[in-house]
Amino acid sequence: MFEREQLQLANENFYSFFEDTDLQGMSTLWLNSDECWCTHPGWPTIFGWLQIRASFEQIFSGPEPLQFLTSNIRYHGTSDVALVFLEENLLGSSLAAVAAVNVFKKESGIWRMVGHQASPLIPDLNLGAD
Repeated sequence: MFEREQLQLANENFYSFFEDTDLQGMSTLWLNSDECWCTHPGWPTIFGWLQIRASFEQIFSGPEPLQFLTSNIRYHGTSDVALVFLEENLLGSSLAAVAAVNVFKKESGIWRMVGHQASPLIPDLNLGAD
C-alpha cells in the first residue's frame, strides 16, 4: 500500500507549483526522464520531461496565472506507483472544469510525477438510464 500523506502532498505541490508558475518546483516534482507524458486540455500528448518543461514555460508565460480548486479527489496505487483522479476547477477569467489523472512513481523514496492528463468536463452530462 502507498503512503497517502506523501502522495497527497506531492499532488498538492503540483497545483501549488502551477499556480505559482514555479518551473523549478515542477522540475523537482516531475521525474526528469523520457518516460514522462503530459496531455494538457486541448493539446496533443507530450512525451519526455524536456518537452513537458517547455509546455509549462509556455503556459506560465500566459496573460494570467491559473488558479485551481480541486475536488472529487481519489487516490489509488501500490507502494511504487499511484494514480490520483480528480476534477480541476480553473478560476479566473476563463472558468473551466476538467477531469484529470495524475500519475506518480516512487523513486528513491520520493513520489515523482510521471504523467498528467486533463480533459474538459461536459456540464450536466446525464449518464442515468432513460
